[in-house]
Amino acid sequence: MEKWAGKIAVVTGASVGIGAAIVKNFAKNGIVVIGLARRSEKIEEIARNLDGGCGKIYVKKCDVSDLKSIKEAFKWIEEEFGVVHIIVNNAAILFNGKILGEGEETAENLNNVINTNLTGVVHCTREAVRLIKNSNEHGMIININSVLGHNIPFSGARLNVYPPTKYALTAMSEVLRQELIVDNNEKIRVTNLSPGSVKTDIVVSGGFADNNDDYFKQMPCLSAEDVAETVSFLLETPHNVNISQLTIMPVGER
Repeated sequence: MEKWAGKIAVVTGASVGIGAAIVKNFAKNGIVVIGLARRSEKIEEIARNLDGGCGKIYVKKCDVSDLKSIKEAFKWIEEEFGVVHIIVNNAAILFNGKILGEGEETAENLNNVINTNLTGVVHCTREAVRLIKNSNEHGMIININSVLGHNIPFSGARLNVYPPTKYALTAMSEVLRQELIVDNNEKIRVTNLSPGSVKTDIVVSGGFADNNDDYFKQMPCLSAEDVAETVSFLLETPHNVNISQLTIMPVGER
């Protein structure tokens, strides 16, 4: 990670779970981190508890489901830092319901999932790549996906548009990689990272469980820190190596 020390990384969904673990890991390795999240106060708490001698954590409130909010956040980043070197598109949501569920609340939830998990990634990536190009240095785009972006179990009947957004993210990552090739840009790499079961609060916030521990106690699962360490592994690969697709699963996951 030494080659990235002092470089600037943007992490979306940085307040909890995988995003928070990535922010902490980056900062411990000397990377300047800009954490984007709706609950920015949680990132501020992470920054306050950071040990001395680490990289700096900056916080910007941002709702990645809203294009205006994304534009405002990256305008601030450009004004304050000028460049970006790494973007980790981590923000994602889901809810317990069906595509064919009735009511305006279901329609709103479906739109929120699509706008957060896919449309938001598109626009954050567009803004970040522009600033990576400004640096004229090596850069990296890491999209935190899911095994549900490659395979849908029968139990996925109440996952509605979450798997479709993740399938689309798989395709988007490859299209983006090919765009950069066509543009003769060999300095920016793209990785689609797809974890299996990860113990985070998303199942509680999504309405699938009342308690995180109870939900995960009977299944193998990764920790948020496991995913963060994998992101660090990706960054440590040589600049001429592009791991375009990587799936990680806990031992024993079916």
